[in-house]
Amino acid sequence: MMFLFKNIFSHLCGIDPVMQKRQITIIDIAKKLGISKSTVSRALTNNPNVSPETRKAVLEVAKELDYQPNMLALGLIKNETRMLGVIIPDIQKPFFAAIVSGIQHAVARMGYRTIIAQSDESPQIEKENIQALMLSRVDGFLICHTRDTRNFDQIKMLYQKGFPLVSFARICQELPIPKVVEDDFNGLYTTTQHLIDCGRRRIALLAGPKHLLASKLRQQGYMAALRQHGITYRSEYVAHTRFLHEHVKAAIDQWLALPEPPDAICTIYDAGAIQLMEILKEKGIQVPADIAVTGFGNDPAACLVVPGLTTYEQKPYDIGLVAGKNMLDLLKKRFTTIPSEMTISTGSLVVRGSSG
Repeated sequence: MMFLFKNIFSHLCGIDPVMQKRQITIIDIAKKLGISKSTVSRALTNNPNVSPETRKAVLEVAKELDYQPNMLALGLIKNETRMLGVIIPDIQKPFFAAIVSGIQHAVARMGYRTIIAQSDESPQIEKENIQALMLSRVDGFLICHTRDTRNFDQIKMLYQKGFPLVSFARICQELPIPKVVEDDFNGLYTTTQHLIDCGRRRIALLAGPKHLLASKLRQQGYMAALRQHGITYRSEYVAHTRFLHEHVKAAIDQWLALPEPPDAICTIYDAGAIQLMEILKEKGIQVPADIAVTGFGNDPAACLVVPGLTTYEQKPYDIGLVAGKNMLDLLKKRFTTIPSEMTISTGSLVVRGSSG
């Protein structure tokens, strides 16, 4: 009955029910007007060899049938789709969402659109996303790698094929491509300096995986602040984690078991700092009276926890904006030499109650 109703409705509206089930093509327009598909194609692309009357008729029928041009087919003809592939680890995290916003605002002004792919922190899914975006004929790739990506063969393959590539946040250092990162070193230097100014001397560091460049740079910033104030670096105060709750809990247990437990903990990411504060509270340890805590990123949740989390505010939108502009420069071949790694150094310390 429903099928019969749809056919009757389509007939009354003058719409072929078969057309409703698929995308309208120039062949459908040509059949309705009784002209060749090449004439329709020329009319739709404003070819001067088509009369104004024919062009007007084609445009009217195209509007009537809700014709949408096949961008992939046009891309094959022009050898460009004006689409860019953006691969990020997790779209739900405000940091990555803000970067995507910056990229989109940068490239949209020049008529480019983005296809967003999420790797979900999986190197295998990252690889599959690259393959899918290649099949979609994107003109270039902007990629933030997963925390576990160590093999960059897929990226090297794209580079060898001549695809414009921009690496951001978690970068590939093995290729001469534009790289855009936040000021990791200065961020942890600033938060560690703040804890020292608050009178803390036994400062621990909740770090990330050792192989991540961001983890290395943030640890270096932490160590530089200690060194400047004559505070001895103690390896037992540094815990490398994979950003998992059980890793945070294990680190706290190890620190509290030391003869001299930390009186402050720097973390390299806000989610870890918030988890840490919750675990300390469960153990009856007061923040900041017993142990001060700082984060990194200024996640929206940082101002909602009690006490509020002191953190280093990143500028992810700016990272995306610069990454997008770099991609446009690559596409327009404006680079005579590939720029060195670009550091976005507009971050700042946001002081709240967790540091005392």
